[in-house]
Amino acid sequence: MRDIVIFLLIVGSIPFILRRPFIGVLVWCWISYMVPHRMGWGFIQTLPVAAIIGMVLLVSYLFSKEPKRIPFSSPIIFLLLFNIWMFITFIMNVKDAYAISQFEKIMTIQFFTLVILALLTSRQRIEQALWVVALSITFYGVKGGIYTIMTAGGGRVWGPTGGFFFGNNELALTLLIIIPILFYLRYLVPANQRWLKLGFLAAMGLCVLAALGTQSRGGLVACVCVGFFLWLKGPNKLAIALAIILATPVVYQFMPDRWHDRMETIIEPDRESYDTSVQGRFNSWEMAFNMAKHRPFGGGLNGFKREHFYLYAPEPNRIHDSHSIYFQIMGHHGFIGFFLWLAIYFSSWRSAKHTITLSGKREDLQWAALLAKMLQCSLIAYATGGAFLGLAYFDLPYHLVITIVALQLVVKKQLAAEKRQQSSARTNSAIIKVQLGGNYD
Repeated sequence: MRDIVIFLLIVGSIPFILRRPFIGVLVWCWISYMVPHRMGWGFIQTLPVAAIIGMVLLVSYLFSKEPKRIPFSSPIIFLLLFNIWMFITFIMNVKDAYAISQFEKIMTIQFFTLVILALLTSRQRIEQALWVVALSITFYGVKGGIYTIMTAGGGRVWGPTGGFFFGNNELALTLLIIIPILFYLRYLVPANQRWLKLGFLAAMGLCVLAALGTQSRGGLVACVCVGFFLWLKGPNKLAIALAIILATPVVYQFMPDRWHDRMETIIEPDRESYDTSVQGRFNSWEMAFNMAKHRPFGGGLNGFKREHFYLYAPEPNRIHDSHSIYFQIMGHHGFIGFFLWLAIYFSSWRSAKHTITLSGKREDLQWAALLAKMLQCSLIAYATGGAFLGLAYFDLPYHLVITIVALQLVVKKQLAAEKRQQSSARTNSAIIKVQLGGNYD
């Protein structure tokens, strides 16, 4: 029954997508982040729903009157350069079955990221996409938070099967990325809908509990950083500070001893004191760095394999995944790819900062300033939590980038339109004065 309901929802959306391409963007985001077809038990699990919706979206988009160009701001320029470099490193390295499948998957994500950017042409569309993305992920945060409470923190929380964030570490990072977005969406709720505002607070709290319930050490580091930047960037600093101060000891005491024992291993006195998991990460990080020094094109999308560890790792027999977005990119694409990839996020941060400056103290643009700040908080979550797991190709961070770019474009358009109106008004005023002066003479 569940398979049929999900199937009917997906198929039923197709006529609406053909009529309005942006509905396709919303359905694509829903499928990408909620992975609803993986909740079924039968045929829906293996049905290529993402490919079907993607094709319908492209057909609708190509035959629509929607704009067919993307804004070439600095984050997008670096994103395009990074994609070109990924193509070069793919050509220059061994193209085994795994590398080919990964390349196809990554390029599909990158392509649809740019299509979505082209369609994020207004505040309404930006916010609609954020609603779908945030609520799709929050579903797992609420579910995981309730599970954490029911098990008194003893059960480990996992993400949806088949998605980017199935693993406990990946889920923790994803939830912490989305919490600042929930903070912004709560701001959109009218003041008279107090129950809905309280519901958002409860959802955010459950997402934090779920992130902690994953027992991810990187998740705890990201949680601390996100909390600090939410206080730094958000309004009502006193209220945020009080909430953090009051909630922290309660949550800390609630978690079981096993959780405390694991979190205490985040910082050890020396390298030898870390557990085998962390030791393996250190080894793979050094391997990636050494490989990037010797191979300008990196090791390719299957760079963390046995022969590369034999050549470049301090401990050749300790084979381990990258477990870091930074060393994942460095190992796959070398230092050139690494710096191009970093430039995407540094330029995105600067673009968000520029939007905050443009919005200034204007009441009508406070929404844009707050959203830009919350997107910066989400980037902080990705930058800190991602240091300990390999999610460099996850589509959510790229969605943050294009949202920052689209937001800046919307603000600039509004300011430019107002400037034109003011200029036109001054011109009309000058003409009237000249005409009145001529009549007087």
